[in-house]
Amino acid sequence: MAMTSQPDLAALLRAVRRAYDLDNCIYYALNLGGPRGGDEFGAMTYPEAWHQRYEEVRYRDLDPVVTASLGGFAPIDWKDLDWSGRPVRRLLSEAHEFRVGNHGYTVPIHGPNGQFAMFSVSKQCAERRWTLLLAEAAQEWLIIAHHVHRQALEMTGAVERQPPPPLSPRERDALALMAAGRSRAQVAHRLKISESTLRVYLDSARHKLGGLNAVHAVALAVKSGAVKI
Repeated sequence: MAMTSQPDLAALLRAVRRAYDLDNCIYYALNLGGPRGGDEFGAMTYPEAWHQRYEEVRYRDLDPVVTASLGGFAPIDWKDLDWSGRPVRRLLSEAHEFRVGNHGYTVPIHGPNGQFAMFSVSKQCAERRWTLLLAEAAQEWLIIAHHVHRQALEMTGAVERQPPPPLSPRERDALALMAAGRSRAQVAHRLKISESTLRVYLDSARHKLGGLNAVHAVALAVKSGAVKI
């Protein structure tokens, strides 16, 4: 049974798209596993018309991205896949017409009881720009992919929602000072630590809170009451 997209999940994908200046960001679970085994669930930022066309022609059955994701765990740069063969070239041509992007990156996600999902980003850009973007962001996309997947499982009831790990005193202090409008340099000076050490605290807090970046982590900390302003 297919499930429609949740607005919160779509909003999260749009936030990722803005944060990395992407054209599209997609999450789709072909099997949620557990009590929702066999259910599909997802959201995307590309045109609904492309999703309808993709399903109508059953491109999923021949999409090299899906095939590679089903068969492995490593992230996939689309340019490394085999796009030969007339049906696959037609898929690629139509994807370009719908401005899916000439470059893409997919993180396959496998879990217990047949759980399988894919998190993908795509962008229309020159080869050099894509190479630089991958070098800067690929590791972060891997973290975000699993965060988005966890959120999807909680939204659908496939797993129970778990409270985030508690912030350390230093993490709370760093977020509180940033929430008060201090720059990173000012926060580091106030806490008597280096900016490199501050970055460690902010990254740790971001991972605990599920933030896409430090600013998002500050907003989440304030919203949850972990940080007072």
